[in-house]
Amino acid sequence: MPITPDLSICILVYNQPEDVERLLDSISSQISDGVEIIIRDDSTNNETEDIVGRYSHISQLIYHRGEKQGIDKTIIYLTSIARGRFIWWMGDDDIASGSIAEVVSVIDKYPDVGFFWANYSIKDTSIVAINLPNSRFFADRDELLLMSGTGLGFISASIMRRDLAASSLAGADKYVGTTFVNLYIALSVITNSDRYYYLRGPVVICHPAGSDEIKSITVKSGGVIENRAFEVFGVNFYNIVSHFARYFRAGTIRKVLKKSFGQTWRGVLVGWAGGWDTPKGKRLELLRVFHGYPEAWVAFVLFCMPSWLNKFMYSAYRAIKYKTISGRHA
Repeated sequence: MPITPDLSICILVYNQPEDVERLLDSISSQISDGVEIIIRDDSTNNETEDIVGRYSHISQLIYHRGEKQGIDKTIIYLTSIARGRFIWWMGDDDIASGSIAEVVSVIDKYPDVGFFWANYSIKDTSIVAINLPNSRFFADRDELLLMSGTGLGFISASIMRRDLAASSLAGADKYVGTTFVNLYIALSVITNSDRYYYLRGPVVICHPAGSDEIKSITVKSGGVIENRAFEVFGVNFYNIVSHFARYFRAGTIRKVLKKSFGQTWRGVLVGWAGGWDTPKGKRLELLRVFHGYPEAWVAFVLFCMPSWLNKFMYSAYRAIKYKTISGRHA
């Protein structure tokens, strides 16, 4: 009878051979008998498969190749086939040295915990997502949601009991296409358990896309730049969090959604003023969803201004900001 692994690390891949090689390098020496690695590769070429083949010495590595399904269906698929007591999704990030052993040790110590937050830092910085001094239990699910915010949608930060994640998959189907099925599953696990643990770490090293990379990967269709970040982190985040609102204090939901809206509408404005994003339809949709938030009126005024004025104001803001920063370091 096969032994159930303690942990399933599920890696999502699509045309990212260099990222996969970097990730496997970061974890190959950390794998123990109680850990399995599952790779779902939806790439259009064989580059990733060739790289994975170099790590065939890892007996617990399981590789699946398939047609492109998108991140939502891939997460559902990986969750459904994982065998570990706990599941840990991974994107194009790194696992810090020694972190897998730490995670396994903690889940062995607290097997009844439903959700672990794997704290992450930004590559080449000391910035961490949640800046608490030591690993500890969250006071409750409200503290977890308040501290993580939209970061709860960062797939590499979520470690959860597989049985709870698997039981949420039927409901998760409804959110395929939102690019946030992982958020739905995480919130489902959180609201069906009552113990949540914060791993100080940093456990994960995040490789965020820079502004130039974001500009280059936006999809141009018919001369229009399509950037769905506003929809994912604004509208979809709102809809999924609101679905679970009854499990949290009203003030918690309000604060989290208010912060999400603030970040999202500013992102739309910056993209518009920077000339690399087209806000057509986005402004109206955001204001429709968040019309009950006072900050919507500030956004409304700025969205109604002509593009040339917003560009001027944004240029002036950047000039003042970077002059101030350079002055501090002079």
